[in-house]
Amino acid sequence: MPLIQLVIADDHAIFRQGLRSLIAMADDCEIVGECSRGDEALVLIRKLRPTLAILDISMPGLDGLSTVAALRREGDATPVVILTTHDDPLMLERARVSGANGYVNKEFAFEQLLQTIRNVADGSVLLDAAEQSAPLHEGHFLTDRELEVIRLVACGMSSRLIGESLGISNKTVDNHRTNIMNKLRIHTTAELVRYAIKVGLG
Repeated sequence: MPLIQLVIADDHAIFRQGLRSLIAMADDCEIVGECSRGDEALVLIRKLRPTLAILDISMPGLDGLSTVAALRREGDATPVVILTTHDDPLMLERARVSGANGYVNKEFAFEQLLQTIRNVADGSVLLDAAEQSAPLHEGHFLTDRELEVIRLVACGMSSRLIGESLGISNKTVDNHRTNIMNKLRIHTTAELVRYAIKVGLG
């Protein structure tokens, strides 16, 4: 069986070193490239054509999710596993929307990451590693339109301006805002803005 060839991108050199040592113990995986930035990861993935890429969610240049989205816009279907330190419903939803194939918390045991790598390399889409530790209610998941509304709210736009930007009525915008707040269990626009900035939508 061919080796699973990996490109790893994480801006923490010590973490990459540890992951390199652990991957070396797996007889079915090898690291063919590594870097510390999302834009560098794009170059390596295009050049090396790995079986799979492992990207940290937060990196200089491009973050992990923006890197996945850039690949998908190019028509590049290289499977991607996102590494995160967040068990966050909106982060998981953003991973889904960006086109990631897997999502694993860095605090999980290496064996779980390795199993996710193998499953994703085999063609599975596994965005449930975080869900296994903290099951998410279906209602937490946000639609693409709701994500757009959050981003525009975080930019300081009023419901009227958001409606004009998206081609929808003020009432529809307000309905989206209400649904978002209910799903995320927040109660004020200020909390929504803070949340959007926290997860990279602001």
